[in-house]
Amino acid sequence: MAGALKSIMLAVAFIVPFAVHAQELNYDSLITTWATERGEIVTPSAQTAALRVAAEGFSVKAAAAGLNPEAVDRIAKAMTDAGFVVAKPHGVTAKWSTGEYTFAWEDTSQFAAISKALDAQMIYAALEQLPLVTVIVEPVPPVDYLVDINGEQVHSVKKGVYRVDPGDVVVRVARPTRPACLWKGSLKLGDQQTVTCKL
Repeated sequence: MAGALKSIMLAVAFIVPFAVHAQELNYDSLITTWATERGEIVTPSAQTAALRVAAEGFSVKAAAAGLNPEAVDRIAKAMTDAGFVVAKPHGVTAKWSTGEYTFAWEDTSQFAAISKALDAQMIYAALEQLPLVTVIVEPVPPVDYLVDINGEQVHSVKKGVYRVDPGDVVVRVARPTRPACLWKGSLKLGDQQTVTCKL
């Protein structure tokens, strides 16, 4: 009896560390949570840009860990599509809007390396580097104005902080019965721009 109990305890001790380190990432939820906690709005094109950067970083690390190219491409596809990736001791499942891919590890050492490559900090770091546009509308109340950034209508909020993708940026703010406020410029990673509109 003692021998059987010892065997069970050893098996559990072997399994638990792997369960603790399993990665389960829903990229759409990660971005939403990050933006909500910071009180920012991530524009759709900025989300796409951040996911692309995170997927490129993952691809480099995964290739260095010896993951087969097809698996690297499918996981990167799930990331860029704001999909879902689960990495466990036995393998990985990647899901995106039009597909799903599951595979087993070729080498047990790949699990630890890929888990690190799938760290949520990669997407957070990519988001933090995106240009930041702060829209200040006077007078503020009520928040009845519409904000359009690069042709994408975004949620108007009192704080007015938006992450945008780098490059040419056009901000248009409109309030009923008032002429629209327009700002155009070029922003690069890390830039911050304030747009003040008297409406």
